[in-house]
Amino acid sequence: MALTVAYQLVFVGSINTAVAGLLPDTAQQGQIGLTLPISTSVSGLLAVVSILFGTYVLLVATRLLVRDPGELSSLPSELFTHRVGRALVAAVVANVVVSITVTLGLIALVVPGLFLSVSFTFVFFAIGVEDQGPIDALRRSWELATGNRWRVFGLVLIVGIVAGAVGGLSSLFAMAGPAVGQIVILTIISIVTIVNYGILADAFVQLRTEAASEPKIQ
Repeated sequence: MALTVAYQLVFVGSINTAVAGLLPDTAQQGQIGLTLPISTSVSGLLAVVSILFGTYVLLVATRLLVRDPGELSSLPSELFTHRVGRALVAAVVANVVVSITVTLGLIALVVPGLFLSVSFTFVFFAIGVEDQGPIDALRRSWELATGNRWRVFGLVLIVGIVAGAVGGLSSLFAMAGPAVGQIVILTIISIVTIVNYGILADAFVQLRTEAASEPKIQ
């Protein structure tokens, strides 16, 4: 959670700094929110780095959260270091593919977009936990979702409603100031994100166990 909060704050701060650098009006700059004491060019680079770091954090989260409950209090170093370069590249490629396909599905018709979103829910878990490449991770997530899409959709919907409600309540802190409001909102969103990943990790383990126990057709 701490790492997630950190990268969220750095990413949003970098984007705000880049936007502020493009605004000539000092008053407008003050309304943007959290900014960092860096140049506009550096802020763009830092935004990219923070996205990659955030992807890495989520990959590590998938590995940590799928373990047995008795192991969750430990943080073994190999889960942070095992083939992280390969996993990071696979996650970036898969994320681009999923983002494009889901967006096109939502633009064309809402239902195909939701269908694809549910089908690719476990892509990061397939990459982080099972060392799958981007294409194999897409197939693996599709395989796990097959026959379970309504269950997964219901789970994602409930989590989304809770996250939206929490985000709406946390937006009240914006009255204390743009920067303070963003810090509070991003902190709460980061906490909800990790809790969400814990729920999805449990679903991934259940579906993987069910898939492994099914008789294979010769």
